[in-house]
Amino acid sequence: MIQTLRVKLVFSHLVPTLLLLPILSLYLLYNLEGFYTQSLLQQLGNQSRLLRDEVERNTALISSPNTAQNFLSTIAPLTDSRVILLSRDATILASTRVEDAPRVGSQFEHPSIGQALRGETAQGIGPGLSTDVAYVVLPMRQDNQVVGALRLSYEVADVRGQFDQLRWLILGGTLLTALLALGLALGLATTITRPLHQLSESARRIAAGNYRTRVRVNSQDEVGALANSFNQMVQQLEEAEHARERQLAAIVHELARPLAGMRAAIETVRDSAGADPEMRDTLLDGVGEELGRLERLIGTLQGLQRRALRPIQLNRSEVSLERVIRASAANFEPIASRLGIGLTVEVPHALPEILADEDRVIQVLTNLLDNAFKFTPRGGRVTLQASEDTQNVWVSVADTGVGIAPAELTHVFQQFYRGDESRPPEKRGMGLGLAICREIVVAHGGKIQVESQRGHGTRFTFSIPKQSTT
Repeated sequence: MIQTLRVKLVFSHLVPTLLLLPILSLYLLYNLEGFYTQSLLQQLGNQSRLLRDEVERNTALISSPNTAQNFLSTIAPLTDSRVILLSRDATILASTRVEDAPRVGSQFEHPSIGQALRGETAQGIGPGLSTDVAYVVLPMRQDNQVVGALRLSYEVADVRGQFDQLRWLILGGTLLTALLALGLALGLATTITRPLHQLSESARRIAAGNYRTRVRVNSQDEVGALANSFNQMVQQLEEAEHARERQLAAIVHELARPLAGMRAAIETVRDSAGADPEMRDTLLDGVGEELGRLERLIGTLQGLQRRALRPIQLNRSEVSLERVIRASAANFEPIASRLGIGLTVEVPHALPEILADEDRVIQVLTNLLDNAFKFTPRGGRVTLQASEDTQNVWVSVADTGVGIAPAELTHVFQQFYRGDESRPPEKRGMGLGLAICREIVVAHGGKIQVESQRGHGTRFTFSIPKQSTT
């Protein structure tokens, strides 16, 4: 059973050679043999008609065997054919061949002779006096009466032997061609299947977890293009695996921090049962804050899982963006006061209402404001602005913080991207906030962008269409 691609490719090259080449060769040989036979019979016919005309003009050639023999002996050197003159009763009168002398005077029994003596021309390939011949037999007439027959023949044994040799030569050539085709097919099949085998082996190694596997590309054909695509896929898988490891590390870190803080607070309360109630309340408040932080982290992860299963769903309604912006800013005023950071809101009163999911818009504003305060030092300023054009409403959150390096700007909206390793862990987060912001904005039909200069602050700007599509 043909199971491997290599065997299939070999058969695809070999079978046509084994089938078509012999058939074509034998067909050409058969036609060549037929053409040669017809050509030979035509030459014999031309010669026989010339001789018949000469014999019919000389009546003595029929009546006198000696005269007939002298005539044929004269023309014998001029032709390779065997010429025989026969009388009305099919008796051999003369022949151009010396070896036919014992047959002179005897009858030549052959259907073609009888056909010629009845006044018909006969020709074909068949047995002669000693071997197979090509023959032409013409009737000879005098006074409109058939008085004898003229037979010209040419031995075809040698020709048939040559054609037999040619057949064997063709068969030998076919066998040699088949061997060459087999070698060529094996070579070509190997060049195709070797990289495919390498791809298969590499796929098995990748399935086992080895993402460093690469396939060597040695050609520029379709197989080479497949190998290039495979290598690109493996590279993306390797990057995805590294990202997964970083994500897992970020999740573990973010979950471990509040747990460590709560454990420390609980141990402090346990060891200081009679301590100041105010200190105990402070510690318990800290535990409550950390529990809330854990709940938010878990909620974020749950939301991320739900979005992985289906796109984000929006609950749109007519929303006053001015009210939402001012309310969001008001929630951060205590934080701004505690951190010593100025908060400015610049929103025009004529800002139009939009069709949007109010809770999602608040989530975007909260994430952007939280990041702005996180990376702005004491004495800095956070500015929340809004504007509009003919199609969109634009909202920006700008700060005078540490800024973002140019190399990081293309990654800030990626999930689980936590920023430069040099940043303090407590400010790096899980890398989900900005990714969620972009997803919400895009779901509304808008876009979000960032501008930043290291050491001079950052500005995040997003848009929401005035007529948001559902």
